[in-house]
Amino acid sequence: MARYLFVTWDGSGNQTPELGVAQALRTRGHDVAFAGYESQRARIAAQGFRFAALERANATFHIPAKGDMMAAMAAGVWAAPAHLDDVRDTAARESPDLLVIDCLLFGALAAAERYSLPAVVLVHSAPGLQVPPGGPFERFVLLEPVNALRSAAGLPPVASIWENWARFPTLCASLSALDPLAASAPPAFTYAGPIQEQLPPSGWYAPWSGDDPRPVVLVSFSAALVWDQTSRIQRTLTGLAERPVHALVTASNVDTTQLTIPANACVAPFIPHAEVFPLTAVTVTHGGHGTITAALAHGVPVVCLPNTTSDQPALAAQVATLGAGIALDGDTASPEVIGEAVMQVLADRSFATAARRLAAAIAAANAPETAATWLEARVAAPKPLADD
Repeated sequence: MARYLFVTWDGSGNQTPELGVAQALRTRGHDVAFAGYESQRARIAAQGFRFAALERANATFHIPAKGDMMAAMAAGVWAAPAHLDDVRDTAARESPDLLVIDCLLFGALAAAERYSLPAVVLVHSAPGLQVPPGGPFERFVLLEPVNALRSAAGLPPVASIWENWARFPTLCASLSALDPLAASAPPAFTYAGPIQEQLPPSGWYAPWSGDDPRPVVLVSFSAALVWDQTSRIQRTLTGLAERPVHALVTASNVDTTQLTIPANACVAPFIPHAEVFPLTAVTVTHGGHGTITAALAHGVPVVCLPNTTSDQPALAAQVATLGAGIALDGDTASPEVIGEAVMQVLADRSFATAARRLAAAIAAANAPETAATWLEARVAAPKPLADD
């Protein structure tokens, strides 16, 4: 039995693959714990995992009521100086054989490097989508605070985020086919495939008749606080209002009382992917990696309305290139354009055919078991840094 400590933060797309890998490791008899932010405790504890708060980071990070959310996240989460001491002290208490560090926690990575802690990086999307070298997220949000943090830790600067990740063995919870930059990925990167968290049944049931022939359009948008998804959801509902479909909205962190719900639509709380996607003909989404890969794993094509300051536009474009969906401008697409895109995907079976091809690739990857085997190998021959 090995001891694994996942170091994480309260993002919308990172926790699902982390918990999915942790579940696979626990099934194999390993001891698994998490360290992160208090806002994550209930979710992680509900899955039966031990949780430790990163105390200094928790005490100093606050979500701003107004102002630059990205800057606040960079200072308090992604490149938080408090993680240097938090991770050192938590690792001393937990004595893990391996730290599994979220790819955006650069303070935690700096702590592992500074104190020679055995660690790997878990990239919860494809690296060429998450932080492409030279991209705006790297240039304008991350690189300067990451290098300031590394300097404070007595570490040399990095020229790119990929360079920082490649100092460790790096596990990518995606298919290489979904990464437009996979061909240039460093040797330290391993693509395991998309990983989903296993959830108990929700008890939700479809409110329409079982013999109703209208296809179901799932309207699923990000739960992240960084973006307000109300406009995207409302434009989608308006665009589908007169179409012969059922629109099912799952919208966390959105005030649904501000939405106008047409007669052919309903709003539900969170529904596990495994319950809703078998009923779904097409998904309209922000294009987050977790939602996209869950849809594709069930052979469901997508219409994407991506948020601009994220990996979502690149993933939406890649899925469109692979023929499994349509990418629209998330900020400006009109209700009519969204509705027509949905009807096009429903009418043209090539979209579903492409989605099923990707479903077969995802199934063949067997990502949770592949990732667990990879992590076991890192414990068998632990290396704090990827030097081969």
